[in-house]
Amino acid sequence: MSEVFRGASTHSLDDKQRLIVPKRFLERLPAVDTNFVLTASQDKCLLLISKSAFDQKASNFDVDPLAEEAEERAKLRRFLGHAEDCKPDKAGRIVISEFLRNYMGLGKDDKRVVVVGMGPMIELWSALRWQESMEDAGTETSSLPDETTVGSKGASKS
Repeated sequence: MSEVFRGASTHSLDDKQRLIVPKRFLERLPAVDTNFVLTASQDKCLLLISKSAFDQKASNFDVDPLAEEAEERAKLRRFLGHAEDCKPDKAGRIVISEFLRNYMGLGKDDKRVVVVGMGPMIELWSALRWQESMEDAGTETSSLPDETTVGSKGASKS
């Protein structure tokens, strides 16, 4: 797995619930592998992982679906059971399903998404949950660039 994603920026879903995947992330993927998997994280955000990296992670998942421990089964359910294949369109946008939007805490009025490079994967946070998470960790977020604005046609400066 050669891609390494880094950096953070704020974007907004458009009217069709599409999110721009920052160009700096798409450029890190081989041209033949622009397929992603979008799934739920234990942190109440979403994980956007290249399909090849997801398949590798899933094949190495060390949890028995029949495990006695409910917590272990829940990890597997969350990672695999919420997974959705997605491929950016020609403008670099992906659709986030209503179920996953609700899971990550996006409201009808606030469609701001913080996109965070996390090495082999990308995290997608509702802006409110991101702020709360950073405050809990004692981290300043005021310098995070806002790449799109609510109501934009999906233009990005990335």
